[in-house]
Amino acid sequence: MRTLALVRKEFLQFWRDPALVAVVLWCFSLDIYLVARGFSMEIKNYPVAILNRDDSQLSENLISYLRAPEFRIVAHITTDQEFDRMLSTGEALLVLEIPKNFSRKLARGQPADVLVALDGTNSNTASMALAHIQTIFSQAKIKFLDQPHSRSIPDQIISLRPRLWFNPNLDGTWFTAFSELCSEITMVAILLPAAALVREKEYGTIEQLLVSPLKPWQIMLSKIIPMIILVLVVTTLCLYAILGPVFDFYPIGSLTTFLVATAIYVGACAGLGMLLATAAKNLSQVLLMLVTAMVPIMFLSGTWSPPEAMPPIIRWFTKISPLSYYLEIGYGVFFKGWDFSQSLVYMIKLLIFSGGLFILGTSRMSRQLG
Repeated sequence: MRTLALVRKEFLQFWRDPALVAVVLWCFSLDIYLVARGFSMEIKNYPVAILNRDDSQLSENLISYLRAPEFRIVAHITTDQEFDRMLSTGEALLVLEIPKNFSRKLARGQPADVLVALDGTNSNTASMALAHIQTIFSQAKIKFLDQPHSRSIPDQIISLRPRLWFNPNLDGTWFTAFSELCSEITMVAILLPAAALVREKEYGTIEQLLVSPLKPWQIMLSKIIPMIILVLVVTTLCLYAILGPVFDFYPIGSLTTFLVATAIYVGACAGLGMLLATAAKNLSQVLLMLVTAMVPIMFLSGTWSPPEAMPPIIRWFTKISPLSYYLEIGYGVFFKGWDFSQSLVYMIKLLIFSGGLFILGTSRMSRQLG
């Protein structure tokens, strides 16, 4: 009951602070709308899987055009099951399928079809990858036309058949709006508990809490529970008041799975917020440290720059970023129709790293309160 009383107090304090209310409303409405209207990224080391059913010299020549820095061949597959798995799990963002009669058609002077399947979740990079592939096929056509038998080969020597998965219209606002939503969840989930704890220091009420019969963990829990509830509520409202009506973007998978992942991820952000609160003396310092922390958090998540485009040593740090796992679950739910079972591996990783960050933050704050 004591904890519930503190939870009620935190809700009241939040609604009595017009600045924080305005920040939350801005982050989950106009900010997402404005950012989604203009954002672009370059591709580098784009992961490609090859399904070469022809196994001829001509097909190998075509594959040799997929060179760095734009493309990186991650697998040579042989079955349709592997084809589906590579795209569904994100191991490859592009699968190039060369049909069995590819070289035979070229030898007869007939156009040859090549299937290019792309993961359209990130519409910006998918569009650029498709443009690069089209350029490559144009270069290959010129090279083949330079062969001695080129007179018998038509101009349209290679016919590209693109097939876009998960975002067939390559609507860039979907990816950008969702990524911005996740970044705002991160910022608000760090800011609110840190601001609540620092505000107790500024007002001098932290001493009153310490002399009360409350345990340190009860004090921290009273700061975290309202923030988790608030983030879940405004996230749901944003989904069905902004992303849905404005961008026609709704989750096609399990919304419950996404909300569970959100609650876990918010716990990690709360831990980081409490770490900032232990080092800050006032709200201005919290805001400065938050701005500084948001840059590496967002960069390592892969929203600003695709992980495959990062240097290897930087790419390794994305594996210990809770936000990267949270985004994978979100992309799976919203773009690929994932349910809880398909998200389980990422959910476990998210829980491990979020739990570690939460324990670190709460233990440091507990020592300070004690």
